Amino acid sequence: MKIAVFVDTEGKTASLYQQGTIRVYESLPSGWQPVREIPFGLREEMGLAEIRAHILAMLADLDGCRHFVARAINGAMLSYFDGMGMVMWKLAGDPVGFLPRIQHIALDKARQEQTAQGATAATFIKPGDAAGEYRLNLIDALKSDSALTSKQVLQPFLRRSDFTRLEIVCDHLPKWFDRELPALALILAAEKKPDGRCYAVISRA
Repeated sequence: MKIAVFVDTEGKTASLYQQGTIRVYESLPSGWQPVREIPFGLREEMGLAEIRAHILAMLADLDGCRHFVARAINGAMLSYFDGMGMVMWKLAGDPVGFLPRIQHIALDKARQEQTAQGATAATFIKPGDAAGEYRLNLIDALKSDSALTSKQVLQPFLRRSDFTRLEIVCDHLPKWFDRELPALALILAAEKKPDGRCYAVISRA
């Protein structure tokens, strides 16, 4: 497992709007070791397009590392990173003190989600008429379990590479679609029908 930590010159976690370095740690038999460093910094005066360009370049350099730690991350930035599939952690101090804890939490959550998501996908997301096509009645899925959310049902499926089209019946479009579908290179088409339901199609860009 790899975890990226944004650190200052003293090796402690820093705010994303400070100048600093992204230090990538990997869990090895000898313990957590830094394996890569990437210079990075955002400025308050940057526009959204410039911030996005910096973040995309940084994510490419992280090479699949999906856990990112910083001392401070504002709300908008949290939403943006979340839409890019990153798991963000706001922690202060020396990484050595919190990396094992993050690993334990992440692995435990992954095991739980894998079990739940497998059951959810098999239960509610059904194959369509052609290869790569699927359909989902999100209304029925959410009614079946009051603790279930649209993200839990859909997000893991949308990150798969083996589907081309997903038809969804829902009461309303989930708000997180606007943020996360473009980040996953997916296109949304939706129409409200006279029966009050929303009929949506998600496909590859």
